[in-house]
Amino acid sequence: MNRTHLILAISLLLFSFSYGQQKDTIYGQVKSVREQLNFLDENQQNMKLFSDEGDYGHHGFSSPKFTKSRFYNWWYNTPFVHYSNYYKELNKKGKTTYEVWFYKNGDTVSFFNYKYDKNDNLIQIKETYEKEDYTVRNFNYNKKNKLASTIYYVSDDPNLYSYSEFIYDESDNLVQSKDFDEDGESFGTKYSFYPNGKIKEVFSHSPYKIKRENNKKVSFKDGIGSDKLNRKYIYNEHGDIIETNSFKDEFYSNDKPYIQGRTLKEYENRLLIKEMTLNRANKTERFTLYSYNEKNQITKEEKVIPEYPDNNLIYEYFYDKNGNQIKLIYTEKNNPITVEFEYEFDSKKNWTKQIKSVNGEKLYVWTREIEYFE
Repeated sequence: MNRTHLILAISLLLFSFSYGQQKDTIYGQVKSVREQLNFLDENQQNMKLFSDEGDYGHHGFSSPKFTKSRFYNWWYNTPFVHYSNYYKELNKKGKTTYEVWFYKNGDTVSFFNYKYDKNDNLIQIKETYEKEDYTVRNFNYNKKNKLASTIYYVSDDPNLYSYSEFIYDESDNLVQSKDFDEDGESFGTKYSFYPNGKIKEVFSHSPYKIKRENNKKVSFKDGIGSDKLNRKYIYNEHGDIIETNSFKDEFYSNDKPYIQGRTLKEYENRLLIKEMTLNRANKTERFTLYSYNEKNQITKEEKVIPEYPDNNLIYEYFYDKNGNQIKLIYTEKNNPITVEFEYEFDSKKNWTKQIKSVNGEKLYVWTREIEYFE
């Protein structure tokens, strides 16, 4: 990998992209969708951090949701892409019932089957992969259709499993999640709330406590466990988060949690215009500035790391009259790269093809075949 690619990869790990500029809504009653990315230049393929990575890039294929999100972000926010290749079927209520993902050469990665209850709650995801091995995650809901528990197991080792339980207060706020495995209760999370229902604090929960025996720290279960403050949120009068305090929640220490870092947010007309991260010494580690158009779409993001200015990035977004992103100017080290998008649409006004050009060269085509119910 050349140095430019490496800097971009590191920068993408440091920053999370905005999700507000491009929506991927499909109109109409969709029966199936087939999406695939193809490369128009065999020398311009997926960006990889290491030479032995597969077609799906750095993280590999972990789930449909993650892979779609990653591909979507890289498509609209960088000059590069990650691979996408799948087919899915939906019921008449718009719920995905079946999905299959493919490798770049057309071989199958995994099959997914989804089941729902009479209230349209997802109750099972079954993933089938090599040699008919599979994993299953089941979901259970309470009388108010709140997720009450999940259980996950693997066909080739049924003695290994994970189970999660979710506990709510009288206002239906999630106050605790408990995780279990074959050895019993493991770690979990607790939440506290402001009177208006906004999350105030998040605590990491451990079923263990620590004591000293013979000048050594020993962990033990007492049926109660211990809690460590992990995050605290502060809001403005509109309910927008303006400050997040992150704490060091070391379970093997009896020290009180201390603030490890802070994130501050500023708004104008309810739109986020600045986000700043400070370290324990209250020194700015990085910040992001946002600009918007009259439709509240993001038109510019400036991501700045004061100590490492070579990693600063600027994104400028341009849209057509229908709100589709048609251009991105991606600037790194004062070197702007122009990315342009062309669209084709069907009779339902859903896009069926996007062509992505980088500095005037057409490199990638993203196709989407949509079948509708009659």
